[in-house]
Amino acid sequence: MTHPEDPSREPDATASGSASPLRRRRAALAVGSALVLGGIALAIWAVTATGSSAPQVAAPSTAASASSPGTAGASPAEPPATSASEASAPPAASAPPAASAEDPVISAFAVEPAVAACPDDRAGTVPLTFSWTSEGADRAWMGVGTSDASVQPAAEVDLTSAGFSGLTFACSDADQVFTLTVQGAGGTVSETIAISRELD
Repeated sequence: MTHPEDPSREPDATASGSASPLRRRRAALAVGSALVLGGIALAIWAVTATGSSAPQVAAPSTAASASSPGTAGASPAEPPATSASEASAPPAASAPPAASAEDPVISAFAVEPAVAACPDDRAGTVPLTFSWTSEGADRAWMGVGTSDASVQPAAEVDLTSAGFSGLTFACSDADQVFTLTVQGAGGTVSETIAISRELD
């Protein structure tokens, strides 16, 4: 008679119990293998994508080392440092040049009277006296109603005047602009004075 706890039945129970962990291990191995293969594929893709741009980055240093065969042990960073210093040189050179001694200068320009006192009939004129000082100029002009008396001169004048009275204010105008222009080897410079009319 067989006992309910007969050891002859234990192998079947053990076999059925061990089958379940075996299946779990196989499933885990399959999932792990899939993850490993996916990781390898991703790594290959990353290396391929990075490798396609690597020759473009490395090409300038290769060309730089090929163009200077005498500097076999030189660091490839030296040529870019030289070109960077050369690139920074033009902005310093492109700074606006300082005014040279030959540029003409109008250091003073004045008129008397500053306001033209005109009679009520507005038909008269008011005499004006101009004075100025200039440096570095060869010629000078006075003009009326212009910003450049060398183009529309009313009179050519001395370079330095202490009392030029060759122009008058026309009382028919409410105001007038008088311009002194001097010209030298460095160019042309103008200075203007606006005079207003005052009726008596």
